[in-house]
Amino acid sequence: MNILPRRSLQKNLELLEELDAFLNCGYSQGEILDLLTSELGCRYRQRLQRGQPWSSVWELEPEMALVLRTAELNGRLRDFISLALEHYRGKISFQNTLRQKAAYPLLTLGFTLLLLLGFVFFLLPLFNSLAADLGGEPPSALGQWLLLGGLVLLIANGKFFYRLLLEKTGLRQTLESIQTLNLLVMTDRAGIPLANFLAEYLRSAPRSDLSRVYFYLAKGLSVGEALSRAELFSRDELRLLTIGGGANYARGLDYLLKTFKQKYQDKINKIIFYCEPTLLLLTGGILALVAWSFFRPLFGYAGVEL
Repeated sequence: MNILPRRSLQKNLELLEELDAFLNCGYSQGEILDLLTSELGCRYRQRLQRGQPWSSVWELEPEMALVLRTAELNGRLRDFISLALEHYRGKISFQNTLRQKAAYPLLTLGFTLLLLLGFVFFLLPLFNSLAADLGGEPPSALGQWLLLGGLVLLIANGKFFYRLLLEKTGLRQTLESIQTLNLLVMTDRAGIPLANFLAEYLRSAPRSDLSRVYFYLAKGLSVGEALSRAELFSRDELRLLTIGGGANYARGLDYLLKTFKQKYQDKINKIIFYCEPTLLLLTGGILALVAWSFFRPLFGYAGVEL
């Protein structure tokens, strides 16, 4: 499933709040067109005046756009806007929480990488002379270039290592479960039959775990049984969804969504717990070596042997 950048999330939230305010005042969809004032709202108004439906002009994830289109066709636009407001507010709040937790380790990592680059470009000659003073052999030019190339490759392939981290720690799977649950919650609260929605969703979205859910729904199984057969969640988690309908299903979805978000935050906290001390030790070691290379000659001038 696609994830919108924060800027698009914020723009969608602003437009939703504007639409919600107009709908609460009793304006019709046609009247709202003349009242949209935000930059994004004006752009959407121009598209809508060309005859495009509401659902085709939003900068939404594919699954969210399909929920909007289904809600619009069923006269549930007001319900969708209320649900989408809750969805985006929760999403932005969740991202803010994660950013606050990860900000310090990320700054430390960035500072460490800058120090390493500074070490290679500016401080390596000092370490070469230090190695010679201590009776050792300074690294060869080939070794220095290999070190520089390794650092450049490390920084250039940051996205690859990030994806590898997501895969190995289970963060990617947890995030996909959160996105799937968000989708199930939205369709359930909007009163949209999941089978009908998935039939439309799978026409425009890449193949995913939801394809298996639709396969079992098409065979006549209930939502709960389809989710169980598709193995999207563990057996204990699926018990919360019971027979796939009614209040128990809705409450189970809400509980699972909160549980997976907590799991995601716990995994982030665990990564930070192990990575932050390592980064700090590495940074401290580099700073200590830099200080040693600069201050050792001063001790020599003062007649102090080290």
